[in-house]
Amino acid sequence: MFDRVEFAGATLAWDYRIRSVNDFTGYYHWHQCGEFLYVHKGNGIVVLNNHTYTIRKGMLFFFQPYQLHHVYAEVEPENPYERNIFYIDPIIMDRYLESFPHRRAYFSALWKGHNQQQVFDLSSYTSQLDWIYESYDRSRNRGWGEREESVMFLLQILSLLEQQNAGEGQQGLARQVKISRDLKHAERIMHWIEDHYEHEIKLDHMASDIHLSKSYASRIFQQETGSSITDYVTARRLKQAYLLLETTTFPIEEIGRRVGFPNGSYFIQLFRKSAGITPLQYRHQFERKSRH
Repeated sequence: MFDRVEFAGATLAWDYRIRSVNDFTGYYHWHQCGEFLYVHKGNGIVVLNNHTYTIRKGMLFFFQPYQLHHVYAEVEPENPYERNIFYIDPIIMDRYLESFPHRRAYFSALWKGHNQQQVFDLSSYTSQLDWIYESYDRSRNRGWGEREESVMFLLQILSLLEQQNAGEGQQGLARQVKISRDLKHAERIMHWIEDHYEHEIKLDHMASDIHLSKSYASRIFQQETGSSITDYVTARRLKQAYLLLETTTFPIEEIGRRVGFPNGSYFIQLFRKSAGITPLQYRHQFERKSRH
């Protein structure tokens, strides 16, 4: 679930025109860096900050470092999911933007802000965006000044995001985050989980609290997020476990208990499946990297 992105010395990690024509159920995950997702084609759902958003042409999503998210696309051969993704180390890029104080301030708010807008409807700018992405991809393939081209590319993206905000204001933002009645059920479930994930979660208790039947709660969550309630709870607990491993000296079993896994062996097993290493190995690895 922790999906580390390797930059291999590049300013951006770049995936251009990725196309999926088969099942794309996705999974809950996060990265150590920021991620920009721009949708060329497709339909589906993005889960971010306990909210659900519709995937459609022209949508751009920004996922902050270590932010839990999930992308689910309804894919068929005649209805592919096509997108551009690029990853960015915000600390490094922040230094590169020193000569552009206004854009630098906006970028800083984007990757640090707690209530910052992260979902943008850029359907009015698709032709311009297609040209910006295509031009940058050509410059990468030709080996032109990688850092300079990457900074120019990001400046163009940030400029469009600010233009969209200025042009549409709060009414435009309201249209972007408008969620149907059914999707609100999934959101209510996620908010309930946020308040209770540290403890034992019983589906009938949760369903009763939010005034849904147990079977309907399970069905609507799967339908509107593309994942099960169990998968979401596990991801949320593991996300907190990573944070505690990095920021505290609590024993491993204590961390498991604090995030909702009272069985230490089961916690270690799930963590190993997620990270490929044990919680203790992850802590030691993180400490070594922090010293360098």
